[in-house]
Order: sequence, then structure tokens, then C-alpha cells
Amino acid sequence: MYFLSVFLSVAVLLALLVPGYVLRKTRIVGDTAAKDLSGVLIYVGMPALIFYCMMGVDKTHVKWQDVVICLLLAVIVHLVGYIAIKLVLMKCGDRGAKAAASFSAMFSNCGFLGIPLSEIAIKYCDAFTATPDDSMSRMRLYATLFNVVFNLLNWTLGVALFGGAEKKSGMLRKALFNPCTIALVAALPFTLTGLSLLEPINIGGTEITQIADLITYLYNICVPVSMCILGIRLADIKAGAIFRNGYVYASLGVKMLVVPALVCAFCLLLYSFGGIGGEMVVCMVVMAATPTATTALAFAERFGGDTTVAGSCIVSSTVSSLVVVPLFLMLTANFL
Repeated sequence: MYFLSVFLSVAVLLALLVPGYVLRKTRIVGDTAAKDLSGVLIYVGMPALIFYCMMGVDKTHVKWQDVVICLLLAVIVHLVGYIAIKLVLMKCGDRGAKAAASFSAMFSNCGFLGIPLSEIAIKYCDAFTATPDDSMSRMRLYATLFNVVFNLLNWTLGVALFGGAEKKSGMLRKALFNPCTIALVAALPFTLTGLSLLEPINIGGTEITQIADLITYLYNICVPVSMCILGIRLADIKAGAIFRNGYVYASLGVKMLVVPALVCAFCLLLYSFGGIGGEMVVCMVVMAATPTATTALAFAERFGGDTTVAGSCIVSSTVSSLVVVPLFLMLTANFL
């Protein structure tokens, strides 16, 4: 039942690929549509999603030790992908394809898909039905912290995979001062003080809900817009490019099998010894099992990587997530 619930939820998310695919195939949208929509997503949607998640965190249910452990686990998840793909592609010589495949295996779509999938996983898991609000609050914090680590590594180690095309100072500046990090810092005072803009504000006896509505509207664009972008890019990729490229198979195997399997086993081991809670286990498994980050294609285009490999990795991993995510979540739920 849990597998079916998650499977159908993932299927609904993937169905959002269709509008973008159709719009691109019929040439209703042009060559720059995906790039333009990505700007909306990066500078509006994702910061709103991070801000929303932080607003939903109840600090009384989170220990500082859990924050530290979550950050360390987020780094470990990325390093598992980095080490595994390095070993697999050790003897491969095509620098552009190798960089794109490595980036694709290491970085997941932890924001646009990871956060909503984490919410779905918590919602349908029997282990959290007794305290759903508390579990959701903790999960949102863990998912947000994972995305912080993702952004830091994206603009440092991620860029380095392509040969370090930017100055180190520029890489560090973008890692620290990107829209998601700024949104996190802006939301932090509210989280620490217990105030929430998602709750109605009483002014002169009148409850104002428009601020909460605005934040909700903005963060809700993340999933449909990100899927629409992926649909547009899917329309520009030939099927043969996916099935005939060994780099794509290598990246897909590491990203969708090796990384989630190792992360799942490690987190369940920590859970069995009381090191971490069930919410953190679920969050890390989701983040590890989500498909390749859509930024893989943008980085490949900007830093001289193989765009065909990057795009193929995104598409193939996204399609395979229809089975991989529910499977690993079902395995995880059986131990919680």
C-alpha cells in the first residue's frame, strides 16, 4: 500500500512533464523557454520553497545535535556519489562526458522534487501517523539543511568537476550568496523566535492571511515549473542519445542504485542504534534516490561539459525514479 501511494504520487509529478514536452515539440515555446523558466525557478520559486519550509519548522521539536548530524549526512550522501562515480569512470578519457556524468551522479533534484517527495513519504508512512505535524516539521528542516549543503557543493566541488572554470573567489561567493541561502537566512529569525508568516496576522482585530497566501503561491510554482522545464528539455533530446551512451548508464547506475542503497543501509544502521530519528532516515533516503539535478545541464552548458550526457542523465534518472523512489521508501518504512 505504501509503495502504491508513493508510486502514484511520483507518477503524478512526472505527468507534469507532458505540458512542457508538448509545448516544445509543437514549437509553441522557443529555444530559450527552459532557460527563462529556470530563472523564475531559481530566483523566485526555490527561495520561496526554502522560506516556506523554514516557516513550518517548530524548533522545540529539533535538537541542535540533529542539525549537525543532518549536515554531516548531507555531505556524506554527496561524497558517496562522488567517490562511486570516480571509481566507475576512472579509466574513461572523454573529459566533457566524464564531468557531466560525474556531476549527474553526485547531485540530486533535492529541492524541486526532494522536498515534496519527502513530504509525501512522511504523509503516507505509518511510523509517523501518531505525530504527523511534529514529523513534518522535522523533515522540512532536514530537507532545507540538505539543500543548503547541496548549494554549497554545487558551486564548489560541482564546478571543479568541470575543471574549475571560474575563479575560486567567484565560486565561493555564489555558494554563500545564492537565492536559497539568502532565503534561509531571512527565514531563520522567524524560526528561532517561533513566529510564522504562514499563520494569520491579527491587525486591529482583523486577521490578515494574504502574506501566507503570497508565500504559498510562490513556493507552489516549484514542482510544475521544474517539471515543465524538464519536459521542454526532454523534447530536445533524441532517444538514441540516451540508450547508446555508456556514460549515461554509468551515471544512472551510481545515482539511482549505488547511492540510495548505501545511504539507506547506513542511515538504517544509525537508526537501529538510536543515532538518528526516522524522519531523518526518510529524508536522506529520498534525497539520495531523487533523480539528477536539473542544474546538471545548465552547468554542462556553462562550463564546457557534454550537454547530451547531462540531459540524458536527467531524463533517464527522472523516469527511473518512478520505481526507484517508492522501492527504497518501502524498504525504509519496513524498518521504522
